[in-house]
Amino acid sequence: MQMSEIRPEIDPVTFEVLNHRLLSITEEMGIQYMRCSGSNVLITGNDAATAIMQPDGALVSVGPYIVTQGNVLPLIVESTMRLSGDVGIRDGDIFICNDPYLGAIHHPDFATVAPIYWKGELIGWIGASGHQLDTGGMDPGGFSIKAVDVHQEGLRMPPVKLVDGGVMREDVLRWIMNQVRDPLVGLDVKGQVAALNTGRRRILELIETWGVATVKAVMARSIEHARDKLRQRLAELPDGVWRDVQYIDHDGHQPLIYQIVCTMTKQGDRLTFDFEGTSDNARGLINATFSGLQAAVLSAVYINLCWDIPWNRGVRDCIELRSRVGTVNNCAYPAPCAMATISAVIVTIDASWRCLSQMLLAEEKYREQAMAVWSGTSMAPIFAGTSQHGFPFAATEMSHFGGGGGARTYDDGVDTAGIVFNTTPNMPNIEDQESEYPVLYLFRRHLRDSGGPGRYRGGRSAELAYIAHKAPDDRLEGLFAGTGAEMPNAIGIGGGMPGAAIRVARVPGTDLAERVARGAPLPASLQEIDGKLEILAPKHTRSPIGRGDVWYHSWQAGGGYGDPLDRDPARVAQEVARRVVSREAARDIYGVVTDDAGACDIEATKARRAEIRRQRLDHATTPEPGDAVISFRGTGRRSIGDNLIVDLDAGQVACGQCGHVHCRPEDNLLLYLREVDAPLDAAGPVRGEDYDVGRFRLRQLCCGNCGTLIDVQVALDGAPRPYFRIGNWPEQKSVG
Repeated sequence: MQMSEIRPEIDPVTFEVLNHRLLSITEEMGIQYMRCSGSNVLITGNDAATAIMQPDGALVSVGPYIVTQGNVLPLIVESTMRLSGDVGIRDGDIFICNDPYLGAIHHPDFATVAPIYWKGELIGWIGASGHQLDTGGMDPGGFSIKAVDVHQEGLRMPPVKLVDGGVMREDVLRWIMNQVRDPLVGLDVKGQVAALNTGRRRILELIETWGVATVKAVMARSIEHARDKLRQRLAELPDGVWRDVQYIDHDGHQPLIYQIVCTMTKQGDRLTFDFEGTSDNARGLINATFSGLQAAVLSAVYINLCWDIPWNRGVRDCIELRSRVGTVNNCAYPAPCAMATISAVIVTIDASWRCLSQMLLAEEKYREQAMAVWSGTSMAPIFAGTSQHGFPFAATEMSHFGGGGGARTYDDGVDTAGIVFNTTPNMPNIEDQESEYPVLYLFRRHLRDSGGPGRYRGGRSAELAYIAHKAPDDRLEGLFAGTGAEMPNAIGIGGGMPGAAIRVARVPGTDLAERVARGAPLPASLQEIDGKLEILAPKHTRSPIGRGDVWYHSWQAGGGYGDPLDRDPARVAQEVARRVVSREAARDIYGVVTDDAGACDIEATKARRAEIRRQRLDHATTPEPGDAVISFRGTGRRSIGDNLIVDLDAGQVACGQCGHVHCRPEDNLLLYLREVDAPLDAAGPVRGEDYDVGRFRLRQLCCGNCGTLIDVQVALDGAPRPYFRIGNWPEQKSVG
């Protein structure tokens, strides 16, 4: 064995210092990248990633940015090592790749990776990735709505040597720039090179100070630490099987529905995610390759289980993925996938997330870590043309990165908390947008009633509208690519309701350009805009934005936790006064009656809540479970959320509110609950009613005695039901 291969013993202090130093290097790489790049997407949305990896590509440290992008950098390294042997891999080289079938999530995410050598030995790899303003293709911005295969979606690079021995290959850079519309892409690529140069320099400094053997040992130990700690945590959680179902609406060609079915099995210290039942890949751009599937599952696991565990290969070692190639979140070549991140990937996160949160909900030690689904989707509103400064551009409006956070088991979700896979959330400053692009914002404001109702409310999303302003020819072009208009994806837990869906609209030909010219007041809400509102498809092709045309969109909010009828009435009244919740939603969903002064009428509220519970039971039916089973096995007395008590020793499952005994633990609880079907807007406005064609409904499972909500689901006829079967709890974790 060579001396450099001997692994020294690392004391805990040294390990913590150097492990955190590796993390700080990934953060510094991201800062360097964003300071060098002129990309509005990076600067306003932190839509990037950085990572440090071992020689075989195993992830060691990932930067605090877009975690899905960070999760695929090891796959880029694997493809680079496999495909670049003929051109050689040597010190000072940097490779670039954006092929979704070779590790990237979608075309707009350009990734660069570089080997790190010390005295001729490959020590590891570093990587950077970032969403580009344009990739060529049929439409500006990298989202070609009408694409039917991956070849129509713009520039698609296998691993190509961009920097050769420390020297930029200008021919490769010119080739890239020849394919794209926006010249800032070139500066962004150079920003990635700067980031990797910074990372390389910092790692070599670390080796010079601590020695190569120590640095290599810390990298290996970080992976082992993550693996050991996650295995320990999983052993403390109940064994069982959880299934959730999520949906993608519209594939860019037709308003079809695609389902993603996630069945999660936890056994001992391992997790298995099985996606059997997921729809076949689509003809349109909503698909994800296996890289997107893996990135989604890892992101959900990181956030739900690994808040104090390094996010690296050790986590991946605890997980098994099962998926058939040819499905919407594991598509077969040459299926298009430019919209993967904000369709199949994020919806896979949602389905995996709810399985994980239901598992956490069943164990008292970790119940406070359970969260409802955050803003269930993202979107890509793109406007393009020539700026007021005279250069061509394609801009993705990034305000939707201010999505609503999922409700927690002890408090509300955070309003406009961020998009869930962005660990350093950010959204654009409106004045910066207007100074860079020829647009004028009319408003950007929190969307009332958007947070998922519950004992604890989901975080609110927002809405905005803008017009073209100072465009050289009074004209821009726009397109929109979003998921979750016909149905919300931010599903609640423990009886909480879903947050708002997305909404896309325009009001053509208004007089607002003239009003701006004469300095007249501008509208501060959609309702104040004069003209005919046109609801747009969630994915629509490039269209002109003419003089006075108003473009509008709102995005998804967070899901709620617990029955809304259990929310503190005084808190609801305060939110009515603050215009967070409408007076109608307070009365009809929360059962809170306010007087003309805005104060809560206590007696009227008690009567209204009793009336809503009676109405639930009057309209309830017995569920038809199909293959779905909710059952329990083990010992002790456990609670699952607030509204379900499982007393395994006494042999009964009861309502946590009224104490009514539903059944024995081994019975299928679904057969003993009551089910209330309602339209989606029973959870509030902007829940898909503008796109409703009768396919979705709100499925509310409740106690047959008092009407308390146990679970609320977004249901599609013919789709599998969500369910869970807890096979056993850890023996020592009984809840009194």
